Amino acid sequence: MTLILFSRILTSSLLLVAILSSFNVLALNITFINPGFNKSTDDVNNSTGDFWYKVSAAMHAASDDLDINLTVYYANRNHILMKELISKALKAKPDLLILVDEKQVISNYLLSINTDNVPLYFLLNRPNASRLHYLIQHNANIVGSMVPDNRMGGRLLAEALFNKHRNSSNTNMKILALLGDYTTPAATARRAGLTDYLNSYPEASLFAEDVANWSLEESYTKTLAFLQNAPEINAIWCANDAIAFGAIKALNTLNLRKHVVVGGINWDTPENKDITLDVSIGGHVLLGAHALLNIYDASKKPEQFPLQHKQVASFNNRTDDYEALINKINSGDLKMIDFLLFSQTQENHLDFTVENLAHELKNSL
Repeated sequence: MTLILFSRILTSSLLLVAILSSFNVLALNITFINPGFNKSTDDVNNSTGDFWYKVSAAMHAASDDLDINLTVYYANRNHILMKELISKALKAKPDLLILVDEKQVISNYLLSINTDNVPLYFLLNRPNASRLHYLIQHNANIVGSMVPDNRMGGRLLAEALFNKHRNSSNTNMKILALLGDYTTPAATARRAGLTDYLNSYPEASLFAEDVANWSLEESYTKTLAFLQNAPEINAIWCANDAIAFGAIKALNTLNLRKHVVVGGINWDTPENKDITLDVSIGGHVLLGAHALLNIYDASKKPEQFPLQHKQVASFNNRTDDYEALINKINSGDLKMIDFLLFSQTQENHLDFTVENLAHELKNSL
């Protein structure tokens, strides 16, 4: 189903106008159920990286500029806790509840609870078109969503890896693909993007693949096993940067790092200085802030900027032009950027792009 059809099936314009107009005058109260970890939590084992914490940090920076009261609850990758937090949030009746549908856990849960009084918005991972339609038919109050084009991200990662490989070798690229998981839309779409690239470039081939569950430690163990049995592997495509860090750790253990190019997705910075990625694709970490801008615009001018189901081309290769912005993202400090400049309600507003964000950051320093 196309995204246009998404909106026609799933968005009731009159309902949205009524909902958003009701809190047009006052500051919005928005709750976000974050599936990841709060970086300040030191007593938990988190081997999947700080991506989700950085999503929330960017959202907090945007919410301050947009006069949004943002509450974030962290589920610590615990789906049982995530359901409890959703129930808690619904009882508090925020103006909008932002959810992430990891492994379809949330979409299944929504069928068993009453969400009539709270509009729901999906971020980064949403149910597919048929599932969304089914949820709406069963009274889930879903009003919009924003997700990255993960398929494009997977292809862009493969392309960047090939370019790095070609700079140092004339041999064909033999890839080990370490996937996020088997079911999350982000994981499956990124894998599809890798397939797209392989189908177009016979100089690159998939030698082996496995799931690392977004984890550095799982990636380390599996990369060790693959490389000890298949030393001809010369590139490792990783569904996120945490997986890539684990792969490099394994390569360092085997003294094979200089023979293999490694890339991931997220723009993360490793804690271990001995680990340097050849490629990192990112930008989707900012989608939470982008979503708040869309919600803000809809609250101010609901007929002109109604909430929709959007897929955004948010991925960019990590380059020197973006390094200052990436460092601020990774430190959780984007407060110097005025996100109101990116609101469509503002005259001469800026498009929400990495280029424009990096430029505004430079101007603020």
